[in-house]
Amino acid sequence: MPTTDDAVRAELYVREDLPKPVQNCRRRCVAHLERLVAAGALDGFDVTSWAKRVPLGDGDAPSTERDCFNEFSAWAREAGVRLAPFFDTRLCYSMETGQKRRELVTPAVCLALYDGDGLRQVAPYATDEGTTTVSECLDDLASELLDERDRRAGVGTAD
Repeated sequence: MPTTDDAVRAELYVREDLPKPVQNCRRRCVAHLERLVAAGALDGFDVTSWAKRVPLGDGDAPSTERDCFNEFSAWAREAGVRLAPFFDTRLCYSMETGQKRRELVTPAVCLALYDGDGLRQVAPYATDEGTTTVSECLDDLASELLDERDRRAGVGTAD
């Protein structure tokens, strides 16, 4: 997807094995992203599938999920928010080895917003006041970016 320094783009991460209600949530998120692109509030988006659980052992191969989690965790620390309980690490039974191992458990739906400066926001996340869902993040983005576009359009116009 082409980018500029002030381009705002989104990455929607979803698990493929979603129950029906979460599949509906995914469809609503994609439709919302499409509306934001059509309105010019968002420059583009991609949808990426990811696994529900990913091993966290030292010898494990790199994974999109772990890379994203590391990037998102750095953002969360800087923003003063928490990714838990949406991202979690658990001791899980491995069918491959027959032993328990530590695994990263990803949320069913996750949104990452990027701009010219890199990662701008992740949803869902938690604060002491509550949580911010993917839908709330998209609503906030629409309001913020469309308001900004309207302000720019109004600058320099005659009365």
